Amino acid sequence: MSDYASARVCIVDSEDCGAQVGIRVRRTFMVLGLALILTMPAVVRAQSPQPLQSLPQSVPAQDNVLARVNGAEVRQSDVLRMLDQLPAEVRNMPQGQLFTLLIERAVDRVLVIEAARADGLANDPEVRARLKQAEDDLLWATFLERKVAEGMTDSRIRKAYDRLAGEAAEEEIKARHILLASEDEAKAIIRDLEGGADFQAIAREKSIGPSRETGGDLGFFNRGQMVLDFSDAAFALDVGDYSKTPVKTQFGWHVILVEERRRSEVPSMPHAMPKIQQEVTRQVLTEVLGGLRKGAEIEIVGAGGGLQRPGQR
Repeated sequence: MSDYASARVCIVDSEDCGAQVGIRVRRTFMVLGLALILTMPAVVRAQSPQPLQSLPQSVPAQDNVLARVNGAEVRQSDVLRMLDQLPAEVRNMPQGQLFTLLIERAVDRVLVIEAARADGLANDPEVRARLKQAEDDLLWATFLERKVAEGMTDSRIRKAYDRLAGEAAEEEIKARHILLASEDEAKAIIRDLEGGADFQAIAREKSIGPSRETGGDLGFFNRGQMVLDFSDAAFALDVGDYSKTPVKTQFGWHVILVEERRRSEVPSMPHAMPKIQQEVTRQVLTEVLGGLRKGAEIEIVGAGGGLQRPGQR
């Protein structure tokens, strides 16, 4: 009888395990540990509409023992970690089934780890190297996460919100343009417009810009979203007016028509919070990494050599 088949397992309903009950593990080992859950027939998953609501989504205050395998404990936190790694469609399986399967999966995990240690894999060079890489990755992520959490202060959040709110409150215009290769061509277009020609029709026919297909439509934009010369000329126009002299930028010569003006609505702080957090995170990471670099001796070697995997030519 194999060690796997003869393993002594106790499934625990409470902190008091009660009498140890031996069961024979009858499932065939699957290379992908979640395959048992992921490959269950859809008809089985649909037996109950209840999702797994009873399991909390974080480590509980009382980390109860759910099973014991050869004396090793499987705790609720172990099952929750596996739950967090499952895709949403699997988490919506009937709660009783999924909870049982997760415990069984945790039992399998303990057995595999025991077998790996018995085979000496804990001292295998490849395993040690991967453990070192995992440790470095965890240190890197945890350090930066904590620095960001420390830097996410009320004052930073308020400053970021005020900045975003100020940008949101800026005036915007909706405009069209006709882009030409030369000033003379642009002047000829202006003469056509003065004679009553349709702006959109000319844009579709003669503009060399990417907005040609939409009649030169640029949508709404604020001053900072366009090059300076274009913005200055566009925002100087009244609604319904077009530029009476060609506007030159690095892209060519423009004739601009303003169709609407508006001031965008200032978002509430809760609505703006994702952008605020992104901005503060960038600020904190820039400060932290900049400070670390200032105190470090850094030498870049092999720059310009390109990336090449071992064995590649």
